[in-house]
Amino acid sequence: MNQSPPEEKNIESELARITILPEKALIKALADMVTDIAESCGIGRKESENLDRVLADIMDNIVKFGFEGERRKPIDVVISRRLHELVIAIEDKGLPFDYEKLERGEEKRFSSYLSRQYADEVHFATLGAGGNRTEIVKNLPATDIRSVMDISEHHEHVKKKEAPEHEEITIGMLDAGEIHELVRLVYKCYGYTYANEFMYYPEQIEARLESGVMLSAAAYNSRKEIIGHVGFIFSRPGARVAESGEAVVDPRYRGRGIFQMMKNHLTDYVASMNVAGIYGEAVTVHPYSQKGSIELGARETGFLLGYSPGSVSFHNISETERPRRQSVALMFTPVSGSARETVFVPGVYKDLIGSIYERIGFDRELSVEDEGTGIKGRQNGRTTLSIRHDHNQALIQIDRVGRMTVKEIEFQLKHLTLERFDCIYADIPLKQRGAGYVASAIRRLGFFFGCVIPEYRDGDVLRLQYLNNVEISRDDIKTASGFGEKLLDTIMADMSEAAG
Repeated sequence: MNQSPPEEKNIESELARITILPEKALIKALADMVTDIAESCGIGRKESENLDRVLADIMDNIVKFGFEGERRKPIDVVISRRLHELVIAIEDKGLPFDYEKLERGEEKRFSSYLSRQYADEVHFATLGAGGNRTEIVKNLPATDIRSVMDISEHHEHVKKKEAPEHEEITIGMLDAGEIHELVRLVYKCYGYTYANEFMYYPEQIEARLESGVMLSAAAYNSRKEIIGHVGFIFSRPGARVAESGEAVVDPRYRGRGIFQMMKNHLTDYVASMNVAGIYGEAVTVHPYSQKGSIELGARETGFLLGYSPGSVSFHNISETERPRRQSVALMFTPVSGSARETVFVPGVYKDLIGSIYERIGFDRELSVEDEGTGIKGRQNGRTTLSIRHDHNQALIQIDRVGRMTVKEIEFQLKHLTLERFDCIYADIPLKQRGAGYVASAIRRLGFFFGCVIPEYRDGDVLRLQYLNNVEISRDDIKTASGFGEKLLDTIMADMSEAAG
């Protein structure tokens, strides 16, 4: 496949839209319709009916807590296909969360949205005066390569002898006809343990490539077999920053700079596309991934502590045998750079953030805001909550800073900790006034510095992190530069101070 550069295109197609009164008989009729649509998309009957149960539960909670029992207020339901997913969105104009009830433990509206059993992802957005939006995301049926391959293929492959040292290696863009070969390579190299789940499903990879939210480079040996892969993932087509990931290198060819060659190929490919930079996660159990990224021009912009489960496959160990969670370094590679902008930062992090911008060569004017600054005006904010169950993480994304933003984060944090999510993140848009105030205020809740991601979502993002009874050992985390070492020490100290 000749992959086209990401461009502004709609990656979501609407299948149905209905405005409904949440009367029980009507909800039942709606559930029947959702079942039929889900089945027409290939989802099995039982799974479709399970989605209906979540839908009905959410709508009942909207009536009970948002409409105070009133069933004559309409709710909008939108059903869409997004990439290789079915998305059921519920929009209501109900009351915002009752924070006093929350303090008394009486606000239960949130619990249904964290259902792990029936939905692959759940997103919850507060829209201020616009009400609330909940998305139930269900992956469409796809072939899981793990179900058709034997684990012995993985064990045998990793034991194969090293390939000839002078074998010719070529780099190119991945073709659509090679996707099945790619997922087989992932399985042969990693068995059950590859971190990015979608890389086991050909249909999910194809949907990302076709939509323009993923670009893939592959490495080929002299027999034209795929022996490596690197992908750039965009949050949406046309985004100014991409995440580098989905890296795989055949064990027979490791240590030959193949990852660097593939990443260089992709970086050259996007250089003319107004992409400001590439960010990625580098493991910290050893310094080599960070060192390789630095040699390619990347710089550390933070560390996310306990970011991922331990490296041992959860398929083969018990709950009590899980290793400690692993941390990652956030690495950012400038590509086309960015114009001078003003960002609003908390005073406690001004010097730290300034040193990161200087390190990556981005020109920013830092305007300091602190908790005493407050939010001027009475504008409504908007936050979106996303759940990642495979890493047991939650992300609170602030789309628009508003006067209730801190309260909303406090509310979500309490529920997420009760649900035992290990890592909880808050993404704060630094170009919006009030960003520094929000960061200062939620630091008092236990959040501490994570990283800066320039041009991440319509501007730079400050990511703060919260660890929910996660054990972190400084000895587990390796760094590859003096700046990285100092940055990590600063984050560890901030974690201790926030916990205190």
